[in-house]
Amino acid sequence: MATEAVVEGISMYPVLAKFGTFELRSYGIIVLLSVFLGLWLSAREAKRKGIDPALVKDFAFYALLGGIVGARIYYVIFSNPAYFLQKPWEIVAVWHGGISIIGALLGGFLTALWYCRKKQLSFWRFADTLAPGVALGQAAGVIACLLNGDSYGKRADLAWAITYTDPRSMAPLNVPLHPVEIYEMAAYLLVFLLVWLTRGGYRTPGFAFLTYLAGYGAARFSVEFFRGNPAIFAWGIPAAQVFGVALVLAAVAGFGVLGQARSKTR
Repeated sequence: MATEAVVEGISMYPVLAKFGTFELRSYGIIVLLSVFLGLWLSAREAKRKGIDPALVKDFAFYALLGGIVGARIYYVIFSNPAYFLQKPWEIVAVWHGGISIIGALLGGFLTALWYCRKKQLSFWRFADTLAPGVALGQAAGVIACLLNGDSYGKRADLAWAITYTDPRSMAPLNVPLHPVEIYEMAAYLLVFLLVWLTRGGYRTPGFAFLTYLAGYGAARFSVEFFRGNPAIFAWGIPAAQVFGVALVLAAVAGFGVLGQARSKTR
């Protein structure tokens, strides 16, 4: 029997089906579909830019590995390290949920640097190609967190609050919560639209990628105000907000460098 959370009468299922001891979880399926969605769009963008789409597909394999490793390491370090010290075998149990988009980005970024150096590609041009797909994939991937309840919101007595009822959910049970995952998905869709609408025309390589970084950083900083279980960096400040501010500042600095480089070519 599928398990559920309830949002205004709409059921959501972290476990789609169970076969003996095996559970078919919506989390893994949604994440996989979001990866394919981002890959499809990135390959399409590569073709538009005159880049061999096969490079994007080849990179996806390495990026997936790097992203999963980075996502899990970040989650283990900043969520509940004491728990994973007691149960180290749970560190590799990514199918139970508990991965970080921030960690995935860091892992993917380092993988992209390595891959571009290996293939002698322009990092900025390649990053511009990937940016729309990454943003759209993130927006879709947040649905997995919504169904699983691993990134739940603060308590909220609102008409649109979400209430989890499944004891296997990672969220508090029978408590109305902010649907922070829906807020996050909406924010990422806005980031995607911003990157998509500004990607055309004559742009200095790196423009679309930096636009994505700035948008994602601002979105993540804002959404964390509604998060019920934020990973804390220090002094009670959520790690995601620190990372969000760092991304925005890095993007602003990057835009400054691009502006100077463009003015020198005129």
